Amino acid sequence: MYELLVYTLKSAFVLTLLYLPYTLMLRHERFFRLNRLTLLSILVLALVQPLCKFTSPDGLAQMGDAATAITHTQELVYQTETFITSHPVSTSEVSDTLDWRIWIAFIYIIGVVTVFLVRLIQMVHIRQAMRCGCLWRQKESNGITVYCHVGNIAPFSWMRSIYICEKDYKQNGRAILLHEQAHINCHHSLDILLLTFVEALQWWNPFVYKLGNSLRDVHEYEADHHVLLQGISQTDYQALLVRKALNNTSFAFANNFNRSHVMKRIKMMKHPKSNPWMRGKVLYLFPLMAFTMMISATPVIKPVFTIVEAEIEPDRQESLTQDGIAHVAMPKDTKSTSIDSDKVQEDIVGMRATEVCDSSSVPLVEEPSNGSPRLRPEFPGGMSALRSFVQKGVTKALENETSVAGQRVVVQFLVRKDGTVDDIGLLSGTDEAYYEAVKIVEQMPRWIPGRSDGKEVDGYFVLPIIFNNN
Repeated sequence: MYELLVYTLKSAFVLTLLYLPYTLMLRHERFFRLNRLTLLSILVLALVQPLCKFTSPDGLAQMGDAATAITHTQELVYQTETFITSHPVSTSEVSDTLDWRIWIAFIYIIGVVTVFLVRLIQMVHIRQAMRCGCLWRQKESNGITVYCHVGNIAPFSWMRSIYICEKDYKQNGRAILLHEQAHINCHHSLDILLLTFVEALQWWNPFVYKLGNSLRDVHEYEADHHVLLQGISQTDYQALLVRKALNNTSFAFANNFNRSHVMKRIKMMKHPKSNPWMRGKVLYLFPLMAFTMMISATPVIKPVFTIVEAEIEPDRQESLTQDGIAHVAMPKDTKSTSIDSDKVQEDIVGMRATEVCDSSSVPLVEEPSNGSPRLRPEFPGGMSALRSFVQKGVTKALENETSVAGQRVVVQFLVRKDGTVDDIGLLSGTDEAYYEAVKIVEQMPRWIPGRSDGKEVDGYFVLPIIFNNN
């Protein structure tokens, strides 16, 4: 459910960013087919781009200020996604953190269902209106069916059917039928279905309705242009539009003859033909597509490890594999927090040991899986409680074994899914110090296990211990 919220946010970002330049650059040009294809492309990209996965180029942040800004925006987007989709590890976090997300997700789903139901009712209403009160029905050779009705409702078309009242058919039948046939031949109804799907997913986004109005305007411009190409007088046709503008229709979902502002359509008819070179404006889509791909698409991130700073002896390096390290912290002068899987051995050489690190220095972002962060194992009470527990063990060890005083040891152990500690290994230090460290680790209470995709998983933890009383 939370993944759907992330998707709709990314989708709305893509649609808004791609649509706004269209309103400035192409909306007033007489490239009706090109404008229509541009708007449809924006709708499709808004649906598809958030689903794409890719890897950012290595060293992107070093490619200049613009690349740095993109990198920072990527991190912000990913952190926001993580915040929305992450799973809580305790009951208190469920009550304090997730309540608002549950309500937002619930409201969003209600909005989506409501839009779909309203559009479905409108389509059913259209089909019923065509068959109720019909004086006669005629199927043309091109497969289009014309329904003639009593009353004075404005003409409209949907799929391969045309609705027209008897008065309009007798007085202006040719111009109106040409207009509605243009809607059908251009498959404008399919455009409306695609628009409806995006509107349902982004019902909260005002720009999707702005885009919908622009798409419907282009539909009318394209149909008007087709009518004039068939020899209908522009003056007579414009007068017909003005007269029919006074008629209302309840079938707003269909392609209506009096759709859009009449003055906008008349102004577009009088607008001089656009310079063919102006078609190049549509190229604005390509850099923005690349930008939205970098920002909004879900990145495939390399494994990231939280590292507790430790000096690793050469004879222990081979035992540290990608699957065997869960928590490692880079030295303070190291800017990168990511370790390439085939460079693990050389990247961890020369790390300096510290005591148990603060919880603020250990981010919870290991090995993302399906958009959910992997949460590290946690000692009951947090890092301060772990530091206190270790210090008590160190004090007791110094009372019984003074030979380890001043020595430093780094151990690695596995926290099982049930919270028990297992597979204790030496990473750095003497055997004597390691023996005392094992006794401290073995006396630990059950840990809060690591989590991945909302489920408990096994996870390694690296713990440095200094045997002194400070």
